Amino acid sequence: MHTIDDPEMAGKDLSPLFGKTYCQQQLMATHHPGQASWVWRVDTTEGPCIVRTSRFIEPPDEDFWQGAWRLFGAHTASFKGMLWAEQVLAPISPIPLPRIRRQEFYQGRRYLVVDYLPGIPLQSFNQLSNEGITAFGRALAIIHGIGKTVLCGTSPSGPFHTRAYPVMEYLVSRFYAEDRTCQYLWKNIAPHIDHLPPEDFWSPILLDMDPSQFLTDGSQITALVDTELYVMAPRHLELIGLEYLLDAAHADRFREGYETISPLPNLCDARPAYRFLLRLLSFQGAVDWTRWMNHPTRF
Repeated sequence: MHTIDDPEMAGKDLSPLFGKTYCQQQLMATHHPGQASWVWRVDTTEGPCIVRTSRFIEPPDEDFWQGAWRLFGAHTASFKGMLWAEQVLAPISPIPLPRIRRQEFYQGRRYLVVDYLPGIPLQSFNQLSNEGITAFGRALAIIHGIGKTVLCGTSPSGPFHTRAYPVMEYLVSRFYAEDRTCQYLWKNIAPHIDHLPPEDFWSPILLDMDPSQFLTDGSQITALVDTELYVMAPRHLELIGLEYLLDAAHADRFREGYETISPLPNLCDARPAYRFLLRLLSFQGAVDWTRWMNHPTRF
C-alpha cells in the first residue's frame, strides 16, 4: 500500500498555513511504532496550536489497518473520526477534546489545525491516582452511554460478531496463515461466534485505545487528543482491551467510577472472541498468543 511516511516531513515548513502570525514549529515525538499521523506544535502570535496530517494515503497492508478498514471503514487520511468526535462527543465528554479550528489543503495533503491543550502524554493508566482512574471510568461510562441515549444504539449491519466474523477470517488467512497457534485458536473460537448473545447497544469506542492518546497533569487525565480512530462498536470490545492496560488495583477503581453511571456489561461470553480479534489487530503488538488469551481477567 502507498504510504506518505516521508522522512522529509520532519522538516516540513508549515508557515504558509499561518502567514504573518507564524512564529515557530516543533515536530512532536511519536509515541508508538506505526503512528498514523505527523503532529506538530505551532506557536503563533495568537497562541500555540496543533497541526496534524496523516502518514497514509490509503490503509497500509498491515493487520491493524486492514482490520480497521474492513470492520469500520476507519482511515486516518480523511480525519473523519476526529471531526465526528468533535461534533458528537465533545459536547458531552467529561474529558476535554481539542477544538478543530480549520482544515487546510497544502501541497497535496490535508492538514487539521486544532487547539493546543496543556498536559503531558500519559505513559500508563496505572500512573493515575485513585481519583484519576475512578474519574476515567466514570467518563468512559458517559461516553459509552452516548450510544444508547444520543445515538439510539446505532448498529450499522446487525450483531457485531456477525459482522466481525468474515473480517477475522480474512485476517487469519492473510496475516497468520503460517501461525499454528493462531490457526488452532481460530479453529476453536470460530464455531462459537455465531452463538454469542446480541449486544444491548453500540457505543463510541477508541479502536486503538492506549494511554498515549491522553494527556495528564501527573494524577488526572486532562485531555483526549488523539480521536482519529473513534468508531461505533460494542463497548465490550473497548473494555476487554482495557484489561490489558490496567493492573488489578486500577481496574477496581476504574470499575467503581464506571458503575457510578452504568453497570459494567457481562464480558464473559464475548471475551474469548474479542480477545482473539484484538490480537489479530495487534492491539498491543505481536504478543505471544497463549499469554494474550490467558491474560488476567480484570472485569
